[in-house]
Amino acid sequence: MKKEFKKYIPWIVLLVIILSLSLWYLLSKRVTQEQIDQYGLKIEEAQQYTEARQYSVAMDKYYEAVDIVPKKVEAYEGLIDILILKNRIDDAVEVVEKSAKPLNNQDRSVLYERVGDGFMQIGKYQEAYDMYDMGLVLGVKNMSLELSLGKVFLKLGYIDQAKDQFEKGGYEGDEKAESILLLSYIYALEDQTRAKKTFETVDPSESMTAYYEELQSVFDSLNEDSKFNATKLSRIYVNNGYPYLAIKLLEPIKEDISEYLEGMYFLGRAYFEFGNYEKAVETLDGALTLGGMETDILWTKGRAYMLMNDLDNMERSYDSAIGYAGSNLNEDLANEYIDILLSNKQGLKASELIKNLLQLLPDEPFLNILAVKIYDSLSEDVKVDFYLNKLSTLTLTDSQKKEYLRWKIGSMIDGEESIDNYLVELENLDKFNPYYQYFLAKSQIKEEENELAIQSLERAIEYDLSYQITQEASKLLSSLR
Repeated sequence: MKKEFKKYIPWIVLLVIILSLSLWYLLSKRVTQEQIDQYGLKIEEAQQYTEARQYSVAMDKYYEAVDIVPKKVEAYEGLIDILILKNRIDDAVEVVEKSAKPLNNQDRSVLYERVGDGFMQIGKYQEAYDMYDMGLVLGVKNMSLELSLGKVFLKLGYIDQAKDQFEKGGYEGDEKAESILLLSYIYALEDQTRAKKTFETVDPSESMTAYYEELQSVFDSLNEDSKFNATKLSRIYVNNGYPYLAIKLLEPIKEDISEYLEGMYFLGRAYFEFGNYEKAVETLDGALTLGGMETDILWTKGRAYMLMNDLDNMERSYDSAIGYAGSNLNEDLANEYIDILLSNKQGLKASELIKNLLQLLPDEPFLNILAVKIYDSLSEDVKVDFYLNKLSTLTLTDSQKKEYLRWKIGSMIDGEESIDNYLVELENLDKFNPYYQYFLAKSQIKEEENELAIQSLERAIEYDLSYQITQEASKLLSSLR
């Protein structure tokens, strides 16, 4: 009997070791209440730092939370949101694909959707599709992700696949309302009666009401004129970000609408928005011969030529668009064209343009701000001072006031005159303004308060989401360290 027992001793020992290791592994992976509490505190701290726009510190707090509980999703969501905000979307992809591996498939699908939404915001639809697809191949139910996939199919021009997504059951609340709205858009391409019946099956929430009322207004106005009906619908498609639907609707009747101004304009805009710039220019040229909407048509042509790298035709189109606008000049059009000219080192042409515009609209604040910007790029300080003085006499919006103060302080920062009052004004308007922090740092350096200047420059870089001042602030920061 003893001999028999001795024979099993090694196996018993091995079994005990295996059970002990298994128990140790399970206990080591168990999340304690203390860890959950610590995780919650780190998340709360990270959110507070994010609200204060101290993004680097916030990210550190999120990473600390990940170290405490790697299997909870909130910290990864916070990291991804900050990276997208800071235009570091490739780093956000890396977080999902590498750092977030401990998460379950459901949570990872949420993160893939979040990154996909980031790509959608910047118009990178193929990359958005890749992210949504990665989230769905995980084999989980995520109806929000299903809806996002349908929307990116529409952006890419895959109408049948989009329709399949929107026809799926399981959507609820706003997601259901949006899926029905987009399904109605698709049905309206061929059967407007069916589209209207589908659209009327949902009572939209407040966030979707404006879109439903817009489509209802179009349905109510439809008549026997198919060209009129198609143009009305195409306006909705283009303005709401789905240009391929407008192309699908208008392209087959292009010859029929060749004498129909709005139809040709929206088809041209749809081609442009979808990235078919040559067809856009050709179609918009046809619209231009009909008379009317010249500013809108030429503005779109200018954008198309710019993306085709045809700078001569781009300039002619923008010049003509501004010429037709006259005293009804659109601020975005003027800003856009001046920015293009300055980025192409055409400051003299920009100065000639602004001179002509100011003869027509001498008291227009945004034109005087543009004049400051142009003459600053040409190092014509006397003219910069002239237009800054003019701006000080005009009524400005808060946004224009911030621009004025940015240029005013910038013109004074290296002189002897005090900028303190202007800095206070800018801080009161926007304490997160990166230029405020940058100018504050330069003022602190004058007072030999280098440690405070370092902190201000760090904040300037943190707050500069559009990277307007980051390079200069970084150079100055390096010189202080």
